[in-house]
Amino acid sequence: KWSHDENTSGVAYDKLENNGSIIGVDIIESFDEASSMSGIAKLELGVDVDDSGSDTLDSRLAYVGLSANNLGDVSVGRQSHPFTDNVATTASIFEVYGGNSSFSYGTRSSNSLAYSNKIGIVSIDALTVVDGSSGEDNGMDSYEWSASANLLGSNVSAGFADDIVNDISYYGVSAETTLDKLTVSSSYTIKDAATDLSAWEVAGKYGLLSVGYGDKENTGVYTTVGLAKDLNDSLTVYAEAEMADNDGSTVDTQKWSIGTKFSF
Repeated sequence: KWSHDENTSGVAYDKLENNGSIIGVDIIESFDEASSMSGIAKLELGVDVDDSGSDTLDSRLAYVGLSANNLGDVSVGRQSHPFTDNVATTASIFEVYGGNSSFSYGTRSSNSLAYSNKIGIVSIDALTVVDGSSGEDNGMDSYEWSASANLLGSNVSAGFADDIVNDISYYGVSAETTLDKLTVSSSYTIKDAATDLSAWEVAGKYGLLSVGYGDKENTGVYTTVGLAKDLNDSLTVYAEAEMADNDGSTVDTQKWSIGTKFSF
């Protein structure tokens, strides 16, 4: 991507750089032909193709587990957070910007145990982190869950996350609805700490055009606009801009980027 971003002082700078390349492998291996159980594993790495840091490969996901049809999936390792994936980032539809107006505990964590299953129309995902460093005598440092279902043509999710170590909780709901060529995604999240904070975000996509708007309490208001075109099944070109109306004395900023993405 080529980006033209203003920093917190309002000074703009241009940069031509990689925009988050990743590579990985996803494995499902049945026990035998008659078995309903399978071993599952995933390894996903971030690739620093610019060689700008000390690690060319950065661990994103790395887990192993067991899948048992109606009993669900259980896995351990470094995994993504279901509250973040299914609730907090629902309106994060852009390649570079957007997704600023939500609260969540984390994106990916090591030392985690995850469970997922589908019961009727409801998909359940849960995760707990036990990292052994916080001194929590109950074993868990955090836990979270989300429940998702298709209701009246909309994909609706609700979830909860509890940061036990810091005594902070997160709640939220999200929805995504598609009407003909228009897809509208939204989320509403709450950070329950000493002072409760809320955030909401709405994003819509129609053809090439995407528009997003969000308000994160005590942080700012964000407006995002983007164009994206699939040149074939793998190659996408895009252009995006974001305006941030920051709260308090923080300088308001404007940013834009153009870029390409190849998926295989």
